[in-house]
Amino acid sequence: MPLFFCFLRRFLRSGFVWLAVLLLAGTAKAGLPDTIDRLKPSMVLVGTFKATNSPRFQLRGTGFVVGRGAQVVTNAHVLPDDLGQGDAARLMVQVRGSDGSWQMRSAALVERSGEHDLALLSIDGPAIPAMAIGDSARVREGHELAFMGFPIGGVLGFSVVTHRAMVSSITAAALPSPTADRLKPQAIRGLRDGTFSLFQLDATAYPGNSGGPLFDPESGAVVGVVSMVLIKGTRESALSQPSGITYAIPAVYVKTLLDRHP
Repeated sequence: MPLFFCFLRRFLRSGFVWLAVLLLAGTAKAGLPDTIDRLKPSMVLVGTFKATNSPRFQLRGTGFVVGRGAQVVTNAHVLPDDLGQGDAARLMVQVRGSDGSWQMRSAALVERSGEHDLALLSIDGPAIPAMAIGDSARVREGHELAFMGFPIGGVLGFSVVTHRAMVSSITAAALPSPTADRLKPQAIRGLRDGTFSLFQLDATAYPGNSGGPLFDPESGAVVGVVSMVLIKGTRESALSQPSGITYAIPAVYVKTLLDRHP
């Protein structure tokens, strides 16, 4: 009888150990899905509105809410050059309402940083859940990250789409202008002689992804902003022949921007 109880205790202990392992494995796998659910309310559509246009709202890129819930970060190249001039279309964002529908809000440019291809906007209305800005200096080559955005504009129905991305390289670069959203192979050599670091990702981004957050899959902290994609030929080929190489601006420059406009 004592031998039986000894065997039973060992069996139960090993069973609990395997149960704990399975639970931990399940939690790890649920990391990114939970993070996506948490971050999606902070995602916004950045575009322009004009009553005489068709469609009246024209999507130009992705943005995400920061600070106290009334500021949006996006790319500088997402904004039109004639912003605020004469009869130009108004800058607007769309945010997801509590009923799941997209709601239009007026936006104003706070600062545009062409050097780092970043822009900070202020938006009207109630505060929106904001994303936390992480420490991009801790990002290393080989880190597994993810980014969100609205690829291919409204073709997918303005649905937030998430892509996984590994940091392939961290390299000094200078952003080209005014076509920072797309890079041809011959432009890459010029990037290498740049003045600050960029994250090169082994992921495919599309038109509409510009301005989206690059984030840690577990914590959700933003460590970069998707800025440009290497294309093989014409802009249209980004859809038919994607290169799978995307660049992101480190979030340290987002922090600098926010520090100037607390």
